[in-house]
Amino acid sequence: MPMEQWRRSLRRLFANPLTLVSLVCFALLILAAVFGPSLYGRSATTPNYAAINALPGDEFPLGTDNLGRDTLARLLEALRVSLLVAFYVEILNIVLGATMGLLAGMFGGWTDILVTRLADVLFAFPGLLLAILITAVFGSAVTEWFGGIGRLLLVSGSLSLVSWPLMARLVRSQVLVLRETEFVSAAQSMGGSRRWIIVRHILPNIASLVIVTSTLNVASVVVSEAVLSLLGLGIQPPNPSIGKMITEAMPYLEQNPLQVFFPAAALMLIVLSVSFIGDGLRDVFAPDSQ
Repeated sequence: MPMEQWRRSLRRLFANPLTLVSLVCFALLILAAVFGPSLYGRSATTPNYAAINALPGDEFPLGTDNLGRDTLARLLEALRVSLLVAFYVEILNIVLGATMGLLAGMFGGWTDILVTRLADVLFAFPGLLLAILITAVFGSAVTEWFGGIGRLLLVSGSLSLVSWPLMARLVRSQVLVLRETEFVSAAQSMGGSRRWIIVRHILPNIASLVIVTSTLNVASVVVSEAVLSLLGLGIQPPNPSIGKMITEAMPYLEQNPLQVFFPAAALMLIVLSVSFIGDGLRDVFAPDSQ
């Protein structure tokens, strides 16, 4: 896609009010996740048994949970976890899925057969159930060996394992179309190498597809991470995650419903913001996909 066309697409994107509001909301969530815990300065794991299930007030802006832990501090840490998992998954999704789809589409033959059959095998399993199986089997060992960061990477890896086949298939189908276009045929007739054709012609034309697909996938990744945490297979206590916060607050729903409301609202805001951003990107870069 030429640079001028990219500029026009970005102008169209920012002209959409809903997409613009979603971009601002998501940017604020990222800033809160990155800088919030340091600026707020309170522990997300230290209990305060004198303030169990406290309602929002001056001392605790969002109240406390069933162990007296500051809900705002935990929510800021949980936002960081959810967005880190989404970031890791999409990086792996792009590196693995887009690369394998590109190789399958460009080279065909055994490369194409291997990639498509591997994707078919993974598509045969329900994605979330496969992620649950992987985290259940390897979770304890990974946590024992590598601690919290290992658990975070395990969750990210399991979710990327079930999401890359879709990216690979989409990229492969797009590359198969581009491979037959006139400008690629002209480049081949002029003696252009496959590497030069990929860098000069294929990658710029699949960039928008990769961006839109990755953005739309963020919402499902965040929800899947929350589900894993709800089941006790995600980030382990005392470290907070959005799903874990909801699980821990459910038995106290009648006593303090706000402890369920705040993490659920944060989860909803992430999902809606990313979904609207993805829809806006799709309208701009891939209007024919409607």
